[in-house]
Amino acid sequence: MPVLDASVVVDCVAPGIDSSSSAMRTMRRLSSESADLIAPRLLLTECANALLTGVKRGKWSGAAADLAYGFLVKLPFRLADDAQHMDRAWELSRRYDNHPIYDMVYVAVAEAASTTLITADSNLRSRLSHLAWIKAPDA
Repeated sequence: MPVLDASVVVDCVAPGIDSSSSAMRTMRRLSSESADLIAPRLLLTECANALLTGVKRGKWSGAAADLAYGFLVKLPFRLADDAQHMDRAWELSRRYDNHPIYDMVYVAVAEAASTTLITADSNLRSRLSHLAWIKAPDA
């Protein structure tokens, strides 16, 4: 029952994704294990914003982003209420050099669920390298 952050999920739904990417390998493995997936509601906002940013930057068309958004909202995530984890996310952000709170919301959700956080964000993994339950996507 891992938590996946937007850095992994975007790489699974974005137009033109590489089916051999580490994010896709991770998602296929979790699917084959019938793993329950958890994420804060923030995940949908962050991923949707990344899809729109791709359109603005000319990386893909609006129609392709629309299709990707359709995939995103159908992913089988159990969405956690961000507000329930904000105090802990704030504490973590302050403790770790004011690291962006949106990253720490994922950390707080994983911590509360006593589960693994899978993130492609190397800065976050490096900052919290002492926490063995924060992992990179499958290599």
